[in-house]
Amino acid sequence: MTTVLKLTMTAIAALIAGQALAEVTFFERENFQGRSYTAEQQVPNLQRAGFNDRASSVIVGGERGTRWEVCEDTRYGGHCMILRPGHYPSLAAMGLNDRVSSIKPVGRNGRDMGDREIGRAS
Repeated sequence: MTTVLKLTMTAIAALIAGQALAEVTFFERENFQGRSYTAEQQVPNLQRAGFNDRASSVIVGGERGTRWEVCEDTRYGGHCMILRPGHYPSLAAMGLNDRVSSIKPVGRNGRDMGDREIGRAS
């Protein structure tokens, strides 16, 4: 195997491992109550997971400080927020209560964040 190929494969493995450490859990009710749904990768349409427009609270976990973009429309459209790791007992103040339809992890360096607002954990 060439050195370039080895380096490329190592970089891809590190990227995949880093994404696997990201995790977000949504709850149907405020204060982390009710049915929950956990994702470790992007979900462009929560309808397929049976959790479209159901989230009222969220816990953003995982290592490496991965942030999550949560959007009111499928395929990351409409009103979106970037959530840092932490506990969010209510999505109402962000205007996303029972409105989240798509989610994806975004980089810590902010290059993927664009103009999105950043939510604050309590």
